[in-house]
Amino acid sequence: MSIQPPCSSHLSTQPNRWFAAAIVLCLLILLAPSSFAAPKRVVVLYFDDHSRFDHPTGCGCIPTGPFSPLFGGRKGHKRWHLKEGFTELLNRKLERSEVYEPVSQDELLDAMAELGLSRRGLGSDAEKRAQLAKTLKVEALLIGDIRKFNQERVKANAGRLIRQGGAGYQGATASYVGGVQLRGSLYIASVHLEMRIFGTAGTEIDNLKRTGRQQHQLGGMRIGPSDLVVTEQGTEVQFGQSPGLKRKPRPIVAPSELNKIEFGSEQYDKTLFGMATDEVLHKVVLALRENIGPALPGAETTVRDSVSKPGKPASQARGIQGSIVYVDSKDPENTYINIGSDKGVAPNQELKVYTAESLIDPDTGDVLGIIPKLVGVIKVVEVQSDRLSRVQIIEGFGEIKKGDRVKQEEPKSSDPEPES
Repeated sequence: MSIQPPCSSHLSTQPNRWFAAAIVLCLLILLAPSSFAAPKRVVVLYFDDHSRFDHPTGCGCIPTGPFSPLFGGRKGHKRWHLKEGFTELLNRKLERSEVYEPVSQDELLDAMAELGLSRRGLGSDAEKRAQLAKTLKVEALLIGDIRKFNQERVKANAGRLIRQGGAGYQGATASYVGGVQLRGSLYIASVHLEMRIFGTAGTEIDNLKRTGRQQHQLGGMRIGPSDLVVTEQGTEVQFGQSPGLKRKPRPIVAPSELNKIEFGSEQYDKTLFGMATDEVLHKVVLALRENIGPALPGAETTVRDSVSKPGKPASQARGIQGSIVYVDSKDPENTYINIGSDKGVAPNQELKVYTAESLIDPDTGDVLGIIPKLVGVIKVVEVQSDRLSRVQIIEGFGEIKKGDRVKQEEPKSSDPEPES
């Protein structure tokens, strides 16, 4: 009996398959999108608090003094330490962005102890910031200041008594007495931050102001036994003692509830304070991406193209970006931006103006994200300093407001199209 040798053609195909698989793997690695790049390391140094928010009283809504026992005093109130809380929340927001790796507070304190640095010294000394950035291997350092943190309420109500009577069936009479009561409340939570962003050299690369503002409207009407409640989440009706419709989730605004909530907790995210905090921190992360990258989808191509073209100034390669700092409601030519000669802006140059529009879940009221919305176009009239220019509003007068973002109007490419 003869033994047939293995098929030589089958053996010869095995190396070819492994070779092809290796090539495909290399191509996947080389052509992988930038979203798989390692996160950029950043560090939040500290937050100052100039909001005058009284954290020993919990949410700041319960008064202290001789009348505090009437409101429950301080018993059971959760202390809201804003400086530490905002540092933790911003680090959490940076980590969830998946493009940044925030330095932990323990790692920051260890590095500062090794270099003999103090937090306050870092705020005023660029050389010390540069040392810390090199030690921590970060691309940006952040210092924040809480300028406003409060919740306001506007309340109104009105009532009237109605008596109704008349002839009934077969001469019988019927009458009823019913009260009509209208009530309404408007809650507004505002969080305003000032953020300083420093680069690896320790110098300031941006000084920005961002605001988160959320409101909750609660209106209702009671007619006799029926009760109608209207909010942004919808309408609820209840008759007498019946359970009525299932109550839809509303943001927590009542002081008695707020004082039982830990700042930065999962329950805090359901408060109007928490929604405004989430909004403003999201804006801070967007501003950081505009300064050090990675670019947002849609802006990535613009940055890459501008860098690849030789002969362009560095300021233009990064793209001209800034904010509206003053708007004269009566004169469209008396508007100012925080962009000047240091970014290469010139008279008659046109810039686009965007405002941040929140994407709010209609079912829960949560802020799902923020998108830029084009509101107008401005033209530079006079460059007054390295960080200040006077501009004229060409489009959007009456809609452009202080704090809106300004970006360079990208010129259309004049390069000839390749011949087919």
